[in-house]
Amino acid sequence: MDVCNVKNALRLQQREARDSMDPLTRQKASAVACRHAIEAWEQLRIDRNGDKLTLFSYLSFGSEISTAPLIEHCWSQGDRVLAPRVDPVTRTMELREMDQYGDIVPGIWNIPEPALTCKEWSPEMWAGIDWVVVPGLAFDRRGGRIGYGGGYYDRFTVQVEAEKRNNSHVGPLYVSLLLPGQLLIQVPMEPRDLRVDVLFTLDGRLDCDYAKLTNDE
Repeated sequence: MDVCNVKNALRLQQREARDSMDPLTRQKASAVACRHAIEAWEQLRIDRNGDKLTLFSYLSFGSEISTAPLIEHCWSQGDRVLAPRVDPVTRTMELREMDQYGDIVPGIWNIPEPALTCKEWSPEMWAGIDWVVVPGLAFDRRGGRIGYGGGYYDRFTVQVEAEKRNNSHVGPLYVSLLLPGQLLIQVPMEPRDLRVDVLFTLDGRLDCDYAKLTNDE
């Protein structure tokens, strides 16, 4: 099986389906998926005895699912919200903390991102993040993500794993919010595919099973 060709076909199929979705349908689906995510987020708060939590979320654009309800909830509870930003000089990704929507500006690829004035989180701080919201065009129910943005998340994961080894950090939970049709079954896996721990769909929370992942299905 030519995994690359299969996945490219899936990307195209998913993008076309997502772009053709009625905006109101997308908005309603986003609200439901975020509601399930918020329920889990608040359970984490209970488990942490009410401590302030830290969310790292991409900022939705175009026809993607909207993470706005989750971000707004975090702000309302006093939690920290981080988002990726592209340095305009080096073109490298960094993480910055936002306190309000006024901190969001158009990025160099017209993707919403934190303003330069927002506080930067150094790589040494990343392992203390509670959740990482991972975007993508499609997901396999066992935890594989089929989509874009892998390069930055690869680097983020490597840094976090290094900090966990050095400082005994637990590290973040990787989660995704899905639009209808984004959850697939038995997608071919590649070693560099980012593994996602939890998927939030219209039906609720789905915990992924890494043990079932193989690279040659």
